Amino acid sequence: MATSIWLWSAEDVPHHDVLGEAERRRAAKLREPLGSYFTAARVAVRTVLGDLLGVPGGDIVLGNHPCPGCGDPGHGPPRVVWPETSLWISLSRAERHGALAVSTAAVGVDIETHRPVDLPGLGRDALAPAEAAWLEGFTDPRERLLGFYRCWTRKEAVLKAVGVGLSVDLRRWDTVPGADRATVRDTTSSPARLWAVENPPSLPDTTMAVGRPAATAEDDLSVRAFSAAETGGADLPVTGETTLKGFRALKEK
Repeated sequence: MATSIWLWSAEDVPHHDVLGEAERRRAAKLREPLGSYFTAARVAVRTVLGDLLGVPGGDIVLGNHPCPGCGDPGHGPPRVVWPETSLWISLSRAERHGALAVSTAAVGVDIETHRPVDLPGLGRDALAPAEAAWLEGFTDPRERLLGFYRCWTRKEAVLKAVGVGLSVDLRRWDTVPGADRATVRDTTSSPARLWAVENPPSLPDTTMAVGRPAATAEDDLSVRAFSAAETGGADLPVTGETTLKGFRALKEK
């Protein structure tokens, strides 16, 4: 199984007319620059998926999987409704930056811009005891901030892969931030499932994490910039390589 992640900054995304009517209305309601950030993200997502699935980006229909918690299809993990595909997707936006993960298994991606945060407050509300203790080991404020974002992105990526988002008690999810790749136990399902989470290379001044089933942790992972998405993207340095051609071959099996 394979996972690819595309990253973008809004200013690097060309303005193609691929948005649906509902997306255009939503963008128009947002104050600038938020409207432009939203538009760039949807253009990037539709461009990559259109290239991957061999259809015009504007024709793609996006929807949701049913929520694992309540079964409501209105707020479950994102999915491609048309064209029919077995690929999983996950989206994340952080101001002008964004990430799209595409995988042959359930996947979650989170990207965050480095901004000052209320570490004591968020630590109490969001971090597992072991994560909080790990973070306390940093005496430099900058290193502690980056450590927090390492914890937070891992937590959100895993929860997006699980499909429950931030609706659970975040303190019960220890993402073992000191490890390059960690295994996280999902106790919300029966039987409990194991998820792998790590922090691949990201854009400047951001931290990103990807979560996927632990059984797929050794499978190919690629991270690429959107600027060349139409030809597969410009790979960033990360172990493993997955191309659009390889994804199409997987899709056809």
